[in-house]
Amino acid sequence: MSFVFYPKLEQSCPNVSHCPHLGGAAIGTLVDRANDNELFLRQLHGTIDAERKRNSSLFEENQRLKKELEQLILELKLERQNKFATNAQKNHEKKPGEPAADGSPSGKKRGAPIGHPGYYRKTPTEFDWDFDVAPPKCCPLCQGPVTIRDGFDPAEHLQEDVIDGQYRVVLYRHPAASCEDCGEWVQQAGEGELLGSRLGPCLRSKVLFLRVGIGISYRKIPQVMQEMFGITLSPAALIGFEKQLCERAQPVVDDIAKKIASSDGAVHADETYSVLDGRRSYFWVHGTTRYIHFTFGTTRSGKVSRDVLGDLFSGTLVTDCYSGYIAHTAGAKQKCLVHLARTARDWQKLTEAGSSDFQFFQAIIDFVKRGCEFHRLRSKGSLDTTQIAAEKTWLRKEQARLEAWNVTHKKAVTLKGRITTYHDEWLVFLDDARVPPTNNLAEQALRPLVVLRKITFGHRSRDGGERMAALMSVAETARRHGHRASQIFLELMTHPPNRVLRHL
Repeated sequence: MSFVFYPKLEQSCPNVSHCPHLGGAAIGTLVDRANDNELFLRQLHGTIDAERKRNSSLFEENQRLKKELEQLILELKLERQNKFATNAQKNHEKKPGEPAADGSPSGKKRGAPIGHPGYYRKTPTEFDWDFDVAPPKCCPLCQGPVTIRDGFDPAEHLQEDVIDGQYRVVLYRHPAASCEDCGEWVQQAGEGELLGSRLGPCLRSKVLFLRVGIGISYRKIPQVMQEMFGITLSPAALIGFEKQLCERAQPVVDDIAKKIASSDGAVHADETYSVLDGRRSYFWVHGTTRYIHFTFGTTRSGKVSRDVLGDLFSGTLVTDCYSGYIAHTAGAKQKCLVHLARTARDWQKLTEAGSSDFQFFQAIIDFVKRGCEFHRLRSKGSLDTTQIAAEKTWLRKEQARLEAWNVTHKKAVTLKGRITTYHDEWLVFLDDARVPPTNNLAEQALRPLVVLRKITFGHRSRDGGERMAALMSVAETARRHGHRASQIFLELMTHPPNRVLRHL
């Protein structure tokens, strides 16, 4: 409460101005101090009430956000389980006593009921062509002589295939022949025949091209083959085709990697993320204009790339500014100018038009355009010696001017530091006409894998990712040599790898 003081009342105390009970202080001074304290307490209580209301509001909002976050976490977990999680992961996260995802109380895969007949491909009752296949001249196991046994009936092998765009059934007859040394029964494959297989190599090569070259999922390829040729397939059969072809293609993949590592020209490298059973993984690409090699791994460490190129790589490594490539051994390194221009264009929007920072970003964009234009015209032979020398001089001076530019914006300082850090790696293409100023080759090679990731949501096993990397290495290299990927796949199934290498 406030105190009211009237010092000139008739009944006033004569000691008002120097009260002995207050140590000689005036009563008016005491009243003024008391009133000031009252005002301060009111202000303090008002501030406390306002903060209490604010804290209550923030607490309610915090509780609401916590509930929303818990709900979103549950929804994300369910979404990941539906798309990526295996039955083992789902069973690991289930509550005690809860049945497994497939309905079985034990958690094991239920399997077929007792007495349920298995699924088998129907044997064709008619065939379009028949061939008599001669026995091998020598035993493939021990190289011993082979003799035809006349007392035994020939073995017949029916094979379904797609030949010249039409569904065909071919009958191969193999005479009964055995090795005189080891006694084993032997056969050799006829033209276009895969021993022991009901489906021919032409059909398999087309199916694998749809998977690797086009990027169609395992479950949709059987629909395509059923609609176009009337052939019934299962996704599991496609995985089996992929495993067999990948095993035969491994020598070709290794040879491609060796040729890239031994190149003394420009080798492009890049990486993109993928998904492995709901977790982050990566596809790496290393390539030249003639060879492309893909690698699948679970880490983005630069060691993956160094294992491909080796410690003796003497060519020029063309990459972006990812720090994983810093430790690489190379004759020279060229950073991608397009990445520099793209960053400058995006960050220029954050600066005020006409400012020094804005002009700095614009100068970078013009610098990159002129460098790329110079490389294009020089490759076409449109520049003479004088023009080439003049352009090299301008580009080097412009880089020095960019490094000395006075900038204040945080993004401009970052980009200027990037240019300075890789001072010797921006204009390597000026002295080596084989080296491009951009990393477009690697980015274009990775684009099919990016599309496949968006369609199929990645891979369920590491083996699947490694098979995709190996087969794409063969397919992309074949395309750069003017071959069809499906034709190379066909040759890998029917010929030795060394013959395919010579053809490739």
